Amino acid sequence: MRVCLYYIAVIVACLSLLGGCAGLHRRPPPSIDQIVEMAKAGKSAEEIVRELQETHAVYPLTASQIVRLHEQGVPDAVLDYMQNAYAESIRWDARMQYEGSYWWHDCFYCYRRPVIVVPR
Repeated sequence: MRVCLYYIAVIVACLSLLGGCAGLHRRPPPSIDQIVEMAKAGKSAEEIVRELQETHAVYPLTASQIVRLHEQGVPDAVLDYMQNAYAESIRWDARMQYEGSYWWHDCFYCYRRPVIVVPR
């Protein structure tokens, strides 16, 4: 009986750990249009940047797209963050390939791969 309870406890612990993995899923990053809407709604640059950081969003924007976002009211701090995050993702990929340890790039627990959001 004691052994049976031990196995039940182990199974319950494993299932609770697996259930906790459901919280590891990322929510989708905001689209460019949603970032413009947040800026127009009066969200501060810090709040928008925090949202981008939490979703690991990376936006490969051209210079004309950045100018258009600026004209639509997206704060400079948000645009700077978006450009720096994209540059950093490029540096990280290059470093992982150069060091020959590219397998770390896909390690879920070691590095959270950025989500590239391509504007339409």
